Amino acid sequence: MGRVTAVFQRIPSSLKVAILIVLLAKLLVFSIGYATTYLNEGAASPLTIVMNEFNRWDAPHYLDIAKNWYVSNPALDPYNFIVFFPLYPVLIRLTTLDFAYAGLSALVVSNVCSIAAFVYLWKLTKLDFDKGVAQKAVVFLSIFPTAYFLSAPYTEGLFFALGIASIYYGRLAKWPLAGVLGMLASLTRIAGLLLLPTLLVEYLYQKGWRLRKIGIRKIDVNILWIAFIVLGFLIYLNINNQVTGSPFTFLEVQRTHWFNTIDPVTGLMRALGNIRSSFPSSITIGAAPIIFALGGILAVGVGLLRRLRPSYIMYLLLTWMLAVSTGWWISVPRYVMSMFPMFILLASLSRRKMVTLLIGAVFLAGLCFFTMLFATAGVWAF
Repeated sequence: MGRVTAVFQRIPSSLKVAILIVLLAKLLVFSIGYATTYLNEGAASPLTIVMNEFNRWDAPHYLDIAKNWYVSNPALDPYNFIVFFPLYPVLIRLTTLDFAYAGLSALVVSNVCSIAAFVYLWKLTKLDFDKGVAQKAVVFLSIFPTAYFLSAPYTEGLFFALGIASIYYGRLAKWPLAGVLGMLASLTRIAGLLLLPTLLVEYLYQKGWRLRKIGIRKIDVNILWIAFIVLGFLIYLNINNQVTGSPFTFLEVQRTHWFNTIDPVTGLMRALGNIRSSFPSSITIGAAPIIFALGGILAVGVGLLRRLRPSYIMYLLLTWMLAVSTGWWISVPRYVMSMFPMFILLASLSRRKMVTLLIGAVFLAGLCFFTMLFATAGVWAF
């Protein structure tokens, strides 16, 4: 107990305040989800409501994979779930004693990991800015309009923790740790592969862009740890091959079952067309994807103007490109949130208290609104 107290006392006060705000934001998210679920679906035990309030859309698929792996129900196409990467459901399974409570395990994994992500975002921001900027970066992410995914049984919490920590240790030139964490990130989501060029740019930046001059034989062997990131994706391809007989089945399933193809123009046209649909689809799969896509590219542009660190620019640009790359922009607001350097950028620019309060108010209003929609059965909110 004394050791725990000593560790707590060593935590900087600004980080304590930031984490307190994170916990309050999570409490708000769960409260809105609980109330919405209770009103829409009727009375149930509190634990049942907590496990069900965000068990929407992709979430049950992760629970199914955790229980049955990738082949479960012969009445369905057994390969539909192969598009979901394995690390998150594996962690659910490892933390579940009774699968009647697998939803609770999923929430624990997501929320513990997301708190770790907030801590690493604070630490990463502190490498370049003061504690006030670091604190605001954490707060802005915690109340971002789609931040409820960091509390829901989705991969966001795990992916953010691994991705931000990987870049943080890359900044410290701890390449083995950065590479292993990046490998785990690429075993969580395909976006984990974006850490490979990001960390490579960071490595070259730290070397003063002198790679061509020093010759291949003198390259620091630590750069090989960056390539370790690919291993997570290769493991996923091997799972595809074992389950379906082909390492690339997920691409075909994405196209035929999930209607995802590389076609950003069609994605934009569909979003524009959905603006004319009835509420709330006019917002959630119409206006919002376009607004968030514009916000994401604006973050890239401002980052370039403000001379943000090159590795951050690389990650911002690649993440934005991936978010808008498909013919169905339904999840653009969620994927844009993955552009976490934009929260560092936003915090560094919002020096005036009135600007900070305005951003916070807009984000918080969006978070409450979209959390309510997401907790409503049958309504897609990113």
